[in-house]
Amino acid sequence: MIDTGAGGQPPSYSDSMTTPADRSVPLLPDNSVWLRGMRWWHIGFYAVLSVVVLVVLLLVEGDSTKAAMLVALGVLAAVYPFLTRLEHLGSWRPTAYVVLLVSAVGLLSFLSSYGSILLFIAFPQIWMFSNTPRRGLAATAVLCVVVALGQLNLTGTDPENLRSVGLQVLISFLGSSMIGLWIYKIIDQSEDRGQLIASLEATRAELAEAHEQQGAMAERERMSREIHDTLAQGFTSIVMLSEAAQARLRRAPTDSGVTSELAAIGETARENLRESRALIASAGPSQLQGGDLLGALRRLGEAAGRDGRRAEVSLPETLPPLTSPEQIAVLRCAQEALSNVRRHSHAEDVRLAINTQGGSLVLTVSDNGCGFTGQDSNGGYGLKSMRTRLAEISGTLAVDTAPGRGTRVTMTVPLAPRPTPEAPRP
Repeated sequence: MIDTGAGGQPPSYSDSMTTPADRSVPLLPDNSVWLRGMRWWHIGFYAVLSVVVLVVLLLVEGDSTKAAMLVALGVLAAVYPFLTRLEHLGSWRPTAYVVLLVSAVGLLSFLSSYGSILLFIAFPQIWMFSNTPRRGLAATAVLCVVVALGQLNLTGTDPENLRSVGLQVLISFLGSSMIGLWIYKIIDQSEDRGQLIASLEATRAELAEAHEQQGAMAERERMSREIHDTLAQGFTSIVMLSEAAQARLRRAPTDSGVTSELAAIGETARENLRESRALIASAGPSQLQGGDLLGALRRLGEAAGRDGRRAEVSLPETLPPLTSPEQIAVLRCAQEALSNVRRHSHAEDVRLAINTQGGSLVLTVSDNGCGFTGQDSNGGYGLKSMRTRLAEISGTLAVDTAPGRGTRVTMTVPLAPRPTPEAPRP
């Protein structure tokens, strides 16, 4: 009876083929699952071959027949390690082995009825070492026909024998072909799935890299805002105060007012030093280290009046609960607004006020300076930085100004709704 078994899964195929019927197999790494699985197939091949040798030695009659069968089996065993290496799949060597295998099994079938035992390993190896399904079908058909002819040569060609052998050939061919093609189909699906997984992994890596770059850009932008809103403003104040002190010294070397100017320079420098340390430690603004936003805003308003400008600070006794990002945004925006007043407005009066309106915290900085045009309000890094900070906490910025009538900057921060306490049950 001709064996119908087929097994052994050929390695996955390369994507560089032109058609599905002409695929080549790539080189496989040493840790490939196919390479590990093939080792067991090698052991199985030599185990079956050893069984066939024992059968020939013990059961086959005739020295010449026995010798011919042993020579065929020896040749097959000798060439097997050199023609079936996985790194050679896709070259001429596996095809040469399939041809030799079909020839050897056919010769054994002509010499003895025991030769068909080798079909247990021949059918799987045909599908393992045929590079395309078309070649596998062709080799399977040739093997079935050759073995059938060998059996007919030994048992005769009477009608009953022809029907029996023909039925065996048909069943063997259909069974082996169906299993082999099914294996190829599974491999195709596995290959497609592997390509999809590789594509997904590549996309995930690209997304991770994009997120990392986006995070780095956001961090650079945050640091640039922090530096602009703290160190740059402080250095600007130092420059302005030092220039004012130098002008006073030129006018009156003994002017006692220079002492207050130098004290303001020293205080501003110390504040910048604290801010730089806070930035390095990423601990947030140094003014908020104690969690006192009102105190920090009050000190900012008072500092705005150090250079002879009248400053008015209107703050409530307490503030609604604010998150750390909201406190930082409110403080930095107030710093930027007061810095713009000091640097650009030429104002004599400045006012900083906070109140709560309609579920929002409203911070207002106004002055009676020179003002500017509406187009200028859209430019400048300072106003852009303020808008960005407020947008991050869902806040808004409004600038009301015109040349010659001062400027009013309004910053609105929505407050999170507080849960309503439940009434006590009677």
